[in-house]
Amino acid sequence: MRKAIVFMFVAVLLVSNASIAKGKPSMKVLVDESRVYELDPLLQELLIRGGSLPKSFWDLFDWSYSFDNVLEPWGFGFAKWEIERIASVDIRKKGKLSYSTLKDYDVLVLASFGESYSTAEVDAIRRFVENGGGLLLLGDFEYPNNNIARAFDVLYYSEMVVIGDKKAEKFYSDSHTFYVTDIEKHPITKGVDQIAFFFGIPILSYESGRVLARTSEDSWADKDGLGSKDAGEDEGPFDVLLAMENVGKGRAVFFGGAISFWNSVIFEPDQQNLELLSNAVEWLGEPGGPYKQYKAVNEQAKAQLANAKSLYNAHKFSLAKGVFEDAIDAFEESNEIYPSTEAEEGIEEAEEYIKKCETGIKADNTFDTAQDLYSNREYEKAIEEFEEAKLLYQEIEYTERAQECDTKIDESNQWIALRDEATSLFQKGEDALTTAPSAFSPAGYEEAKSIFEQAKSKWEEYNDPDQVSACDEKITLCDDGIAKIRRNRVMTIVGVVVAIVVVVVIIVVRKRKAKVPTAEPEVGGVGEIGETSPKEAEIPAKADVSEALNKRYTKGEITKEEYEQLKAALEKE
Repeated sequence: MRKAIVFMFVAVLLVSNASIAKGKPSMKVLVDESRVYELDPLLQELLIRGGSLPKSFWDLFDWSYSFDNVLEPWGFGFAKWEIERIASVDIRKKGKLSYSTLKDYDVLVLASFGESYSTAEVDAIRRFVENGGGLLLLGDFEYPNNNIARAFDVLYYSEMVVIGDKKAEKFYSDSHTFYVTDIEKHPITKGVDQIAFFFGIPILSYESGRVLARTSEDSWADKDGLGSKDAGEDEGPFDVLLAMENVGKGRAVFFGGAISFWNSVIFEPDQQNLELLSNAVEWLGEPGGPYKQYKAVNEQAKAQLANAKSLYNAHKFSLAKGVFEDAIDAFEESNEIYPSTEAEEGIEEAEEYIKKCETGIKADNTFDTAQDLYSNREYEKAIEEFEEAKLLYQEIEYTERAQECDTKIDESNQWIALRDEATSLFQKGEDALTTAPSAFSPAGYEEAKSIFEQAKSKWEEYNDPDQVSACDEKITLCDDGIAKIRRNRVMTIVGVVVAIVVVVVIIVVRKRKAKVPTAEPEVGGVGEIGETSPKEAEIPAKADVSEALNKRYTKGEITKEEYEQLKAALEKE
């Protein structure tokens, strides 16, 4: 009776102090009591029958191992108040655990569960921890501890045992209630020199983590709970407190002594269990839970998205695509940690930009191909590629590059026109050269040469040395043809002059012969036929030469100037 009154008095004090000290903590703790464990009905009956209090008094008691229980020795009410100094505490009384529930908390406390959690619930707990949450699992010999612990590669003793130690300092007379003093330094054990261990159980194995407390070598696993060591019972030391720091983004703490935090134990004067509990919850809450992790990852994703958009606006499409993909990964991670429309919108925006990046990459590749074709003077093919690139750039509103494509298309068409004009002129020159040969007139070659010179000028403008050389060769052929005709004409003129000289000599000779006297004819009779007079002989000779000149001029064998010179020379004779 006295102890119950003391409980009530202290409870009132703690409630008042807790309400003052609690304030508005940022850490959020969820205590799941959806399958809370209750004191064994037989023990309940023994307490009621063994006490002197009326049954109506016992009806006020809550027999569950609950964090709401302050008056009952088997409650965790004082532990709850200790946690409330540093965090807000919600106690969940029913329903199944899900990630959607857990994601809004920083720490999950499992200290009282009489039934196993479903596979989906265990998966949700594991996901919660991996995404930045903290798990405090307080094991007990009556709980299905490994239902949860196994998901973290931790195993408690599966047999019904409690640790006993006859040599350790005890806070009750029972050998199962003693102080654990083998404690490692860690933030969880800060200020803790001993743990009041009340009917605790061993942690059998673990894959990772750090053991912070263990029992002495004199401890043993008491299977029957009678307080005496029997043959075949495992001997200590036993690991009883394990901290795992890197479970994904979160942390986990496993302790083999749930009822070490009962109200009845908390009243022991030398216990430091509340400090241990407070330290553990605070350490578990440091990652900030899924929400804090989500915010951190989401900020990273938003920064990557902004960076990717800057790269895109700078038209660095390939780099931008890679950063957009990184942003999507980050948004997906943040959405996995803490589903939100912000992450979904970020993913959607990044995916739209990736499509634009892919268009930009294709446009750049097409543009580069067009540039290579342009450099190789394959202008028709270059135009096709520039046209395709232009459409792609217009699709992503890259106006400057689309205009550049237009410019290149115009330039290509101009080069094509220049090339076609040069080619046409060269062909005309070829045609003229084919008909140019003549015995006395260089006009055909001169025309062909003029055309080839025009073609050469165009090819020089086109900057095609091979075609310029080809034109030079043709011009040389024309020059050779002109020179040959001119030589023929000189020889012809010389021949004509020689012919004229011969004619003149003949005329002179004939004139001289005409001076020989003839007999006078008789009057009235027929005289003798004498020599032809010079004038009579001169007329047919000049006529023959003149006719020859006319024929040569008519045939184009001599020029008009040459014809007139020769004719004048003939008339002087």
